[in-house]
Amino acid sequence: MLVTGGSGQLGRRVIGELLEQGRAVQAISRRPGPQAAGLTWVTGDLNSAATLQRGLDGVSRVVHLATQPLRPGKDLQMTSALLGAVQDRHIEHFVYMSISGLERMQGAPYYREKLEIERRLRTSGLRLTIQRSTQFHKFVADLLGKLTLGPVTLVPTGVTLQPVEVSAVARCLAQVVQGAPAGQRRDLSGPAPEAIELLARQWHRHRARTGRVASAPIPLPLFRAWQHSAAVPEEAEPVGRPWIRWLQETA
Repeated sequence: MLVTGGSGQLGRRVIGELLEQGRAVQAISRRPGPQAAGLTWVTGDLNSAATLQRGLDGVSRVVHLATQPLRPGKDLQMTSALLGAVQDRHIEHFVYMSISGLERMQGAPYYREKLEIERRLRTSGLRLTIQRSTQFHKFVADLLGKLTLGPVTLVPTGVTLQPVEVSAVARCLAQVVQGAPAGQRRDLSGPAPEAIELLARQWHRHRARTGRVASAPIPLPLFRAWQHSAAVPEEAEPVGRPWIRWLQETA
């Protein structure tokens, strides 16, 4: 099995799940990860034909996780190169990791790009599964850290999120890729939606901070895209620990 984006937080966990189940894994990443029995690292860029040839050698199933959200156009470029490389190979199952609510969040360029990738995958002829999820706990925690200056965390008004535990998503993906193609699966999410103000207050308490949380309109495309619960799926499969437990036990 091939895992792209193998050194990322999701990729590392998917690889671990597959190895525990006795699967042989090849991982493409811009930087190598830890060594393990049954795991082969292919270091390079997905736009490199040589990297793709090495990564796909002997592969029958693919989990495509590689993403660069801060580089516009990069995800589409990488996926196009990967699609071109797999067309003449016998790929039994191609799994793509995507994001909940893309249709409602097209004001953000990254989300427009992800939706276009989904469209191209559906017309590619591949035996395909698209798995969406909400934002990971660590992503939300890192974001709150960036929104904190001194004692104050300033969060965008009108935003509700339903963050999910990355390990739970990894377990699901490891099962999905070993099964039959399913087209579009039900989204994965954390147990319950919460206003970002509450998530921030809980994050403060966990860090024993004496500061406060304030909210205001923040004119960034990401926060505009999240308005009106756009990032919260309507009918998701809840998996993993809730945000507050993750903070207490992991963060």
